[in-house]
Amino acid sequence: MPLLVAFGAGNVGRGFIGELFSAAGWDVAFLDVAPRLVERLGEDRSYIHETVSNSGVLRQVVTRVTAAYSTNQSAIDDLVAEADLVTTSVGVRVLGDIAPALAHALQARWAAGRGALDVLLCENLHDASSAFRRMLRDALPTSARARLETDVGLAETAIGRMIPTTPPAPGQPPTLVRAEPYRILPYDATGLTAPEPRVQGLFPVRDIPFSFYTDRKLLIHNMGHCACAYLGELLGATFIWEAIAEPRVHSIVRAAMMESALALSVVYGAGIGALGLHVDDLLARFANRALGDTVERVGRDPERKLGANDRFIGAYALARRAGTPIEYLSLALAVGARRLAGEDGWDEARALAHVDARLFPGGGDGPARDLFGLQFASLAHGLDWEGQQALIDASPLRGTVV
Repeated sequence: MPLLVAFGAGNVGRGFIGELFSAAGWDVAFLDVAPRLVERLGEDRSYIHETVSNSGVLRQVVTRVTAAYSTNQSAIDDLVAEADLVTTSVGVRVLGDIAPALAHALQARWAAGRGALDVLLCENLHDASSAFRRMLRDALPTSARARLETDVGLAETAIGRMIPTTPPAPGQPPTLVRAEPYRILPYDATGLTAPEPRVQGLFPVRDIPFSFYTDRKLLIHNMGHCACAYLGELLGATFIWEAIAEPRVHSIVRAAMMESALALSVVYGAGIGALGLHVDDLLARFANRALGDTVERVGRDPERKLGANDRFIGAYALARRAGTPIEYLSLALAVGARRLAGEDGWDEARALAHVDARLFPGGGDGPARDLFGLQFASLAHGLDWEGQQALIDASPLRGTVV
């Protein structure tokens, strides 16, 4: 049977990657640092995967599983030498930590006479393939770097499946994981060096820049999800499904997501009809009560989420470049900035300065900055839907492109 070596046995590793490949008949070897996961996976050689929706719970046992510590170089060398594919789902901050271990294992593989190997990067990182290739190159001796270019494929993915970090209930194994039914994984097939893996759910992308899929994930899915969380907090919601069930939240979130979709359509030449269907599918998935995802978890770390190239500022900036409407993206940005202002060490002035430095240097851009400022100020008193709509209707931006 083909062997997948998966760096990362966390929620994405078990909740998506392991389940996908095991169902296709692959053996899956996880590499992780968490003793509770490595030891239990090694003992059971399986784990429980629950697919949850408003229609119920589908429980299955994922088999053909092994695990080893990602600090055990000998085990990594042995596994990578036999691997048919490698995946990473460790988080951006840990990629640099696993690069030396994989680089060492690649040299062992080459010494054993094994052929080309591809790596699917299941990370929320733009241009992850270039970044990880630099990390691997730096970890390899000069004499081995040429083989990195010819014998190692690095392919980005766009993780769209929602897998909340809800701990298992008392009495349940620590390896149990819950995920939504959605199980499509787009990946950049142009980054492969070996034949494409035959796994149901993998979606190879060749005919459009893969950045379309990473932008779609970040600027529609992640932006809308987080805007839903912040609006839900303003209205006292605990769960994402509660927030999106509120008509005011649903209306704002959908409008902002559609503005981002329109910008992506213009920039990439993608059909707005298909993007609109994607938006409505996401909104329906946000309403999945069984996931139990909280507004607190989804909205965590607002400083990162208001980064220069992240979901709120990134979507707003893309729409401005595309010349498409920004009124509801502006409101989503104002909601995010208001949430940031409430963090320790932050206040209104600092949050506004943070946004201004990235979108309105020198306080310029006239009507766009004016609308954002008014929306931000209004949110100091909570979510006044009628008042926010009046601000948008009165703006000279209303009904125009920018």
